[in-house]
Amino acid sequence: MPPHLHSRSAHGVVTVALAATLALAAVELVAGTAGHSLALVGDAWHNLSDLPSLALAWIALYLERRPPDDRKTYGYQRAGVLAAFVNALVLAGIAIFICVEGYERIVHPEPVRTRLMMMVGVLALVINGAISWGLGQERADLNLRAVFIHNFGDALSNLGIIAGAWIIQRTGQRLVDPLVAFLIAGMILWSSFGVLVESSNILLESAPPGISPERVAAAMLRVPGVREVHDVHIWSLGSRSVALSCHVRILDMPTSESERIGHRLHDILKNEFGISHTTIQFEHTHPPGDFHRYMPEPARKESP
Repeated sequence: MPPHLHSRSAHGVVTVALAATLALAAVELVAGTAGHSLALVGDAWHNLSDLPSLALAWIALYLERRPPDDRKTYGYQRAGVLAAFVNALVLAGIAIFICVEGYERIVHPEPVRTRLMMMVGVLALVINGAISWGLGQERADLNLRAVFIHNFGDALSNLGIIAGAWIIQRTGQRLVDPLVAFLIAGMILWSSFGVLVESSNILLESAPPGISPERVAAAMLRVPGVREVHDVHIWSLGSRSVALSCHVRILDMPTSESERIGHRLHDILKNEFGISHTTIQFEHTHPPGDFHRYMPEPARKESP
């Protein structure tokens, strides 16, 4: 499928997933409140925890077709990252609130309308299963693959709600409902923590996981003619874009030869590390120039 058709198809899937998730969360909130089921209320907030990742995917797919301008020379990728950071903080607070409410339900149990709880749980399982199936068709995209994994976890929590309603029906044990709510709150905290860490690293312009200046410099030093690599900086522009700037020392040579070295360096950075935005400054040395090394930045001494 051509790239622009794939982008439109994926964009449509994510748009439907956003609308369906928001509608499902609203239904679960209303039904959970009416049926006195904290597990349903907790799962509603858990479904809302999908919205940051879905929104990030939606924004990323939209920005693929929107070029940078003279004010936003890197584009608008950080807007989605900032939204994810704020949403992760809010969802962490919601998870704590669910835990507090769960403790209150243990101390003061309330009757649960198990039939309503089970019906909404089945509805949620069908919707989340359909969304997971739709996103599963686009798993070649790393961005959408993460969303698929997150949404598949929702379907598993729906199974927990259905099982909890069945156990309450059979045993009359109301304690099951807050216990399921605690489980869902834990899943919210886990998901929120991952989003919080990832968005914080991007906002702080950290290097992506698995990419270090030492590994990158070692790959660059394999190119014939490269004598030294130093002043290496690697940072995340957005959830899927990585940038690099560095200084490369080469022998004194004609411009045409240095251009060939530059092309090879760009190819290595893109193919081996996924770094597509690079700024390389060449410095020249005279023979014999027998050094072949990576020079890390010296550690800065703290002021007394």
